[in-house]
Amino acid sequence: MTDDIRSGKLVRKLMIAFVLFALVAITLSAAFIYTSVRSTYLGTQANRLAQLADYAGASASSNGYDAGNDLPVWLEMDDIIDRDISYEEFVASQQQAIDDYNALVIQYNEAEAAGDTATTAALLPQMEEAGALTERMGIASYYYALLNMMSRLKAAYEISDFVMIAPEDDRETVVCVAAGIAGEESSGEGDVPFLGDTLERSEADYPALWRAYDEQKAANELELSPDGSRYLVYVPVSSVLVDTWLVVVSIPSAALDSAVMAQMVPTLSVTVAVYIVCLAALLVLFRSQLVRPLIALSGLVSGYAHTHEASCADEIRSHAWPRDEVGILADRTAAMIDETDAHTQRLAALTAERERVRSELAVATRIQASALPEVTPAFTGEGGFVLSASMEPAKEVGGDFYDFFMVDGSHVAVVVADVSDKGVPAALFMMRAKAIIKQLLMEGLAPAEAMARANDDLCHDNEQGMFVTAWIGVLDTQDGTLSYACGGHNPPLVRAHDGAVTWLRDRSGLMLGSFEGVGYRAFSRTLELDDMLVLYTDGVTEAMDESGTCMGEPALEQIVAQAADSPDDLMASVLAGVHAYAGSAPQADDITMLCLQRTSAPQDAANDTDEDGSDR
Repeated sequence: MTDDIRSGKLVRKLMIAFVLFALVAITLSAAFIYTSVRSTYLGTQANRLAQLADYAGASASSNGYDAGNDLPVWLEMDDIIDRDISYEEFVASQQQAIDDYNALVIQYNEAEAAGDTATTAALLPQMEEAGALTERMGIASYYYALLNMMSRLKAAYEISDFVMIAPEDDRETVVCVAAGIAGEESSGEGDVPFLGDTLERSEADYPALWRAYDEQKAANELELSPDGSRYLVYVPVSSVLVDTWLVVVSIPSAALDSAVMAQMVPTLSVTVAVYIVCLAALLVLFRSQLVRPLIALSGLVSGYAHTHEASCADEIRSHAWPRDEVGILADRTAAMIDETDAHTQRLAALTAERERVRSELAVATRIQASALPEVTPAFTGEGGFVLSASMEPAKEVGGDFYDFFMVDGSHVAVVVADVSDKGVPAALFMMRAKAIIKQLLMEGLAPAEAMARANDDLCHDNEQGMFVTAWIGVLDTQDGTLSYACGGHNPPLVRAHDGAVTWLRDRSGLMLGSFEGVGYRAFSRTLELDDMLVLYTDGVTEAMDESGTCMGEPALEQIVAQAADSPDDLMASVLAGVHAYAGSAPQADDITMLCLQRTSAPQDAANDTDEDGSDR
């Protein structure tokens, strides 16, 4: 039942994905078709309107219009050329003027033939006036012929605007020369412009107009009007006499968009139908070739998840899977089950081995801890000193160590060292170095001599190339003389009883275990009463915060200077400072410290030592 529900969800997801794909594809197709059809239609309309404009310009040119002379003359004929006089009315008035003039000419000729000088003298002014009117009517007839031609073209081709204009020098306005009138339109105020009307046509709003005017060639594209209601095209009047007129032809943008949609809808409908058929076929194909085999494979894998039987791999191989990615998936699933079963067996063996190693590491940790002298609470020596020490390994076992013991009744030895590695190898090398150094110091050797001997011993059979940095010191508790030697270790600090902090930066030689036969220099200084010697490993000064920046020696010096006047308190302050600086950053190295304070007299604390003074 669960598998059926899940298979239904898969099919629904596929259907949703296919539907979304179809919607995106159809949307993109619609956008592409609309753009393509619109571009083609705009180009066609631009060519058609340009041809009309060019025809109007050619007609004007064939009538011999002179833009430099005719337009001013026409503008002055407001008694003849009037927006309220139609073409038919003008033709009738022109014919009447011609008839009147002809009648006067006949009368004049008859009076002259009869020798009637009085009549001819009276008729001559009338005849001249009628002749002037006839001549002016002839000039005006050119305008009305142009207007009539443009009106007929506008009506025939169903265009929105058909106007001949003369651009002004201010490049902000144009003067209407003639405008075609069709349908319910008129040349009255507020409707179609008439001769002499000034129209606002700024270069910013109508760049194509002024470009056609400047270049004196037709615009090859439609320009959308600022209000978005019309598409316009501009063609200069092609005449030798007329070089300042333009013909403007436009169509409504709504009509163009409707035409584009009318052409786009059938194409888009076919595209949608093709998508639906193809997607339905894909759904059927996916269900038979992908969904059902995946459901069967999922059931077999679920069976393996419940039983964990390796035989499930053979059962998967026994099915006849499609020879495609599903079949590859089935083969690799069977192989994965085989590998998982083998890995499970290996993992069980590795887990047992890991538990054994963890147990051994725990024993090694306890052994290492027991090898270091216990100093909790601080050890109070009978010879006049107090000592505190600690070691926090970065792993289960570490490579740092500290040691202290009584060489004799008045001399206490202290050692702090750091092995070059971590983990069990470092711990073993540390135990070897600790034993050698202690044995040499117990034999009465000075720190520098003991370090040289220990270096030679550690160089023998050191196939792993490990080394150890060490600082060895022997304090005479009676007079406070501190003899010491340093083998490549961090410099210790001395905090005087007055709070002053001094670094012991004497470098006597190389780290132990590197080169055989190396000598080490001996140093000494006096510890006054209540002075404290602070030894540490690089896990203190090289402790890093979250950004990887080391704490450094200045921070350690500041902590030591501000700590309380007891080894326990000083150790606690330094450890707290290290952990506060590191924050959440993981511990990268062992943190080992030892603090020795010389006191004025043996303390009465109940601290007992063994024969060598190293244990409580």
